[in-house]
Amino acid sequence: MLGLTYQPSSQTLVGVVYRSKADIQLEGTLKVTLGTGIPLADQNVRIDWENPQWLEVGVRHQLNDKQTLFFNLGWQDWSAFSRNELNVTSAGIVDVTDRKWDDTWHVGMAYAHKLNETNYYTLGLAYESSPVKDEYRTFDFPVDALWKLSGAYGWKGGQKLDFAVGATLYLVGDAPVDQTDQGVRAAGKFDTNSNLILGGTLRYMF
Repeated sequence: MLGLTYQPSSQTLVGVVYRSKADIQLEGTLKVTLGTGIPLADQNVRIDWENPQWLEVGVRHQLNDKQTLFFNLGWQDWSAFSRNELNVTSAGIVDVTDRKWDDTWHVGMAYAHKLNETNYYTLGLAYESSPVKDEYRTFDFPVDALWKLSGAYGWKGGQKLDFAVGATLYLVGDAPVDQTDQGVRAAGKFDTNSNLILGGTLRYMF
């Protein structure tokens, strides 16, 4: 991992982070048995894949003593992670296939406002593209484009006590799936694919 920062002015700070890819290798025996107890596959399997490299650029710009803007732009090499799906044919042959994943891009922005010496709040919005087109999405990994909306409020009570509460809403889309395998078609989508995360911190100095 490599990180660089540059400050073109007293109000603006620019940061760049790069993480290189990681080669992963798994090897072992895969055993698959039908419901009747008949073994379908029993063989050694080796899977190689690459955890994606990614590049991220962030900018912090202070409008004044109370207001700050944040911007973020990133790229992740998810196409390198594409070949990792195990398939077992009716003849018991195990094959590693390509999920046909694409690289992803994400962009985000946030706003922080210091109301006074003790109160502040933040708001943020981010988007990340889907690593797979609808026609290649699978039921075992139904990822889709992602939207994130965040908000937080904080209070600083002098040097001894402070707290903050926040929430992030994830909207992942309906992730439609349409697959045909061994002559059988399965199609559908996910009605509810969202997640709300609530959190907070409380600190007291004795």
